Amino acid sequence: LSEQAASLSEIVTNSSINALNSSLEIEDLITERLFNNARMIRRLDSLGVLTVIKLINIGKENDLFRINIFDKRGNRILSNRIPEKGHIHPEGIVNRFNELEPILSGETNELIIGLKTASFSKEKRYAVAISRAFNRGAIVLNLDAKEFLEFRKKIGIGKTVQDISDNPGIEYIVLQDSLGILAASSSIKEMSSISSDKFLLTALLSNLTSTRVTDFDETEVYEVVKSLYFNDEFIGIFRIGLTLDEVRSVESRMVQRLVIISIILAAISIIVLSIIFTNQSLKSVSTEFDQFKSFTDSILKNMKEAVVIIKKDSTITLFNESAKELFEFKQTDIIGRKLSELKDCNISFILDVISEQASFRNVEKTLSVNGKELVLSIGVTPNYNLNRQLESYTIVMTDITEAKKMEEQTKRNEKLLAMGELASGVAHEIRNPINSIGMIAQRLNKEFRPYEEQEEYSSITELLKTEVNRINKIITQFLQYAKPIELQKSEVEVDKFFSEIYQLFKDQAEEKSILFEVEGEKDLTANFDPELCKQTMMNIIQNAFDAVDANGKVQVTYKSENDKLAILVKDNGHGISPGDQKKIFDLYYTTKKEGNGLGLSISQKIISQHNGLIDITSDEKGTIFKTTIPVS
Repeated sequence: LSEQAASLSEIVTNSSINALNSSLEIEDLITERLFNNARMIRRLDSLGVLTVIKLINIGKENDLFRINIFDKRGNRILSNRIPEKGHIHPEGIVNRFNELEPILSGETNELIIGLKTASFSKEKRYAVAISRAFNRGAIVLNLDAKEFLEFRKKIGIGKTVQDISDNPGIEYIVLQDSLGILAASSSIKEMSSISSDKFLLTALLSNLTSTRVTDFDETEVYEVVKSLYFNDEFIGIFRIGLTLDEVRSVESRMVQRLVIISIILAAISIIVLSIIFTNQSLKSVSTEFDQFKSFTDSILKNMKEAVVIIKKDSTITLFNESAKELFEFKQTDIIGRKLSELKDCNISFILDVISEQASFRNVEKTLSVNGKELVLSIGVTPNYNLNRQLESYTIVMTDITEAKKMEEQTKRNEKLLAMGELASGVAHEIRNPINSIGMIAQRLNKEFRPYEEQEEYSSITELLKTEVNRINKIITQFLQYAKPIELQKSEVEVDKFFSEIYQLFKDQAEEKSILFEVEGEKDLTANFDPELCKQTMMNIIQNAFDAVDANGKVQVTYKSENDKLAILVKDNGHGISPGDQKKIFDLYYTTKKEGNGLGLSISQKIISQHNGLIDITSDEKGTIFKTTIPVS
């Protein structure tokens, strides 16, 4: 009987401990759920997207009674509370600095406020608080603790005592400490105190299971006494009174039943509550996170700028589509790789860019990607965690190659315009004196004859007239260049246009043993001045013919490119030096003995009038002239 009584006392003790553990576990789950919700709200708060309506919706979706956001001084700045007419809660400034001081002072990032009485009612609340991003204040969440407290009563020690004491053969179960009764069967009105009972004092001091036969309500019972400790803290002693006649007959069944009941009750309580609270929290957080991730992914995918995020150990965590297109990167498993592992992607320069661990924007860098020279505008932003520790870098790169080319062309056009205006002014000033000199030369040749050396005299006057005519021709070219170009645009079949140009150079190519090819996109049309553009193409192609030796190659290709007609004239000549490339479009600049330096200047002017662009790329292996004209 003693062994069975001891087993029963162990069951009661363990059931009580399980009930206490369940209560704490539920409280921990509620706390964790509130913290998860608070962290999600902190993230939204850091993005600046929170409003009263947003907080109200979050509160409803997550069964939160109140969401309050406080600034650094403890003043409430945002809440999900819906103002009600006649409500006792003040609408003015609400300050919780004293309550939130550990967070607002930076002592801790998270604070469990726990159970508390509501400020303006007797209702109970359960609350937690966390710091806002960048230590800007605090976020406080609480829920109505009514259901929690009721549930705790249902699974608490009192409920356990009542349930077990209802079993046949048990007269009473009492949990008491030195001050009095903590929990007891419904039939108990009073019991002897511990201090007045030597047996109870001895049992308390021994911390062992003790038994005795004693009287209860004039009935002899077998009493089992055992101390209850929870987390090494004394709670009280259990006194279990068993009827002697029933104990022997049902003790085996009762022990099994109580064990099963206590274990199942505790397990079910923990599991059910864990599932409910965890699912609610995860569902809410997961939904918000998915929405946020979808939103940011959409933005990054549709950005024209190349965006790369790299951890401080050079591991790539983000590489958007624009970055892959910019660097012509074909690998799909780039995320998680380090820059040093990427051998076919010319982005190692990023390590040099972020080496200073500084934030900067609009830094220009020129690099070559698969033979193409790109000019990038680069911005770098270091990313820090809540502890202000560096975690990663965000690099935003914009391809400004075309913009730089347009800028160069604009400067080139302004320079040519100034030179043209100067040439025009000079031509007008010297034309009349030159004409006078020409007329004098004619009169000298017709009206005067020296007595000696007449032949030399005639030769000199003829030479004078020839040079005057040459100067007049140059003046005419000056004036022609300075004259505004009037475009006669029309819809042109590009295939036919280049077929005519091919015929013009075909004989020259055969004569010089040059391989001349013209090919391009079929059924392509564009709107431009055919005569002026033909003049431009002939100037550029003729320069290519002059640049190659016998058995050389000149290739012309054309295609549609971003709503523009792109024309490439490529030769395998000796190339153009960098110094000459900067001056090649200048008026009267030429490297040819017979050249006058007007061809490319006029070509540049014609293409500029079409809102187009001429770009040159050259090295010792040859030269490429790329001309682009809007197709409409």
